[in-house]
Amino acid sequence: MKIFIALVGLLTLWSATLNSGSTYKIWVPPTADKQATVMVPLIKTTNGKDTVVPMVNSEELECMSKNIYFEAATESTAGKLAVAQVTMNRVRSTHYPNTVCKVITQGKHYSNGFPVKDRCQFSWYCDGKLDEPPTAGSMWKHSQEIAEYVLSTPDLKDITDGATHYHADYISSPRWANPRRRTVEIDTHIFYNKSKRTKKKT
Repeated sequence: MKIFIALVGLLTLWSATLNSGSTYKIWVPPTADKQATVMVPLIKTTNGKDTVVPMVNSEELECMSKNIYFEAATESTAGKLAVAQVTMNRVRSTHYPNTVCKVITQGKHYSNGFPVKDRCQFSWYCDGKLDEPPTAGSMWKHSQEIAEYVLSTPDLKDITDGATHYHADYISSPRWANPRRRTVEIDTHIFYNKSKRTKKKT
């Protein structure tokens, strides 16, 4: 099966080069049950020049897009970016799961797989409401663009200064919100870094 997938990818790249002079991004499904945020990069060739193209896992992209949309749809670009970077900071932390989707869906679940209401990390995931964004809307498209940008740019400057938590500024501060761990306030969210001494995964 792996050989067949590899052959399909090579043939598609070869065909695109013949027809337009450029190759295009192709997503190759991950093996086993490990979901990589960024897949093995491919080479994009345009007019004889090669550049590396990071391959973003489509499932991770969908999870990140939804998290940005439901947490910060009406926020500025910086506000959306900050939510995405908190998600990535958790992925890189040893205290949380190591994929975007698992970080977002972390929390208590019933035996049927549904999350227990108000017992998760990101409130939209366990608020009991339908989690399908209006795909025709501009806010959803913008959320997707921010998600892809963050996932395909691993060395992106973190505007939250390593934040792993945040809350809205119009609610009372949660018990975990230590003022000494506060890093920045962007739009309606206040960010905190609760893992300053946490080493990154290798």
